[in-house]
Amino acid sequence: MALLAALLVLVSLPALGRAEAADAVSCRDVLTSISVPGAAPGSIYGRYCHTAHDTGHPLQILVPGVTYTHLYWDLPGFDSRYSYVDFMNRHGYDTLAVDRLGIGRSSRPTLAVHVDAYSNADALHQVVESVRTNGLAGRHYEKIVLTGHSYGTLTSDLTAATYGGVDGIIGTGWLQQPTVLGLIGVLSSFHPAAMDPKFKGTIVDPDYATTRPGVRGFFYEESDTDPAVIALDEQTKDTASSAEMTYLVPANTKMTTRIGVPTLRIIGERDRVICNPDPCTQKWLDETTPALFPAGVEAYAQPGAGHNIALERGNTGGFEAALSWLQRQFRAAGR
Repeated sequence: MALLAALLVLVSLPALGRAEAADAVSCRDVLTSISVPGAAPGSIYGRYCHTAHDTGHPLQILVPGVTYTHLYWDLPGFDSRYSYVDFMNRHGYDTLAVDRLGIGRSSRPTLAVHVDAYSNADALHQVVESVRTNGLAGRHYEKIVLTGHSYGTLTSDLTAATYGGVDGIIGTGWLQQPTVLGLIGVLSSFHPAAMDPKFKGTIVDPDYATTRPGVRGFFYEESDTDPAVIALDEQTKDTASSAEMTYLVPANTKMTTRIGVPTLRIIGERDRVICNPDPCTQKWLDETTPALFPAGVEAYAQPGAGHNIALERGNTGGFEAALSWLQRQFRAAGR
């Protein structure tokens, strides 16, 4: 199997990017070598930020959605107002924010057909196994939590359901599938990346897509969002693969029931992808999520938020819900 033959080597690279807000936190760029069926061997990029001393807390591997890179979790500027990484680091949790297969600084297979839900989960599993085996910058972790957003949550769910190897999942912007109106809204936002001014001349395969200029606002609740955030989102957008729509196959509809670890779901009350046309209230989440996650689930409806809950003004509620869940699930150091 390609997985068994995968090269799981973590390569530390010189630190890049802005100076960290807290001098007790250090960040560096890392690459994990991976191999998935049909594509040439490649690597998954991650931005690893860790506290000065090992706190014994679980490592969070942060997984972004389609057309987003690791910057979803650590949006530059705004005094770190929209940085989940900064929030968790300040509370003693190390993070590894990755670019999924086919996006950002990770390998992009020449043919988009090789970038789907299953190759994404395969690659993410190889990252988890590399951390388990090799650690990160000399630090080893007894517990690993996958923290995903949107398609990154699906990838995290599929990784846990297929391979195991993780101790918990924090899933944002996703339950099991988009609503019909949500799916229509997402699909109508895309066009071939080869036609987009940002990627023209660098991407040839028409099965790589990105959002059309000016439509990023679909993923936000306007009343809860700084327009400057949406503008930066447009500048930093990345690609998706049409093959990634394989999450719609019937076998994945009940995938969450195969997850063997506890999970937290954080959903924007007015998420147009998941909660369309009806809002996702706290009462509705409390009533519907237990049947989806028999291994245990908690849910939080972020008031007044759209899909991109980490990048909206009310993000502190979701950040604090994630922190509280982590503290309760892994009370003892190293648990």
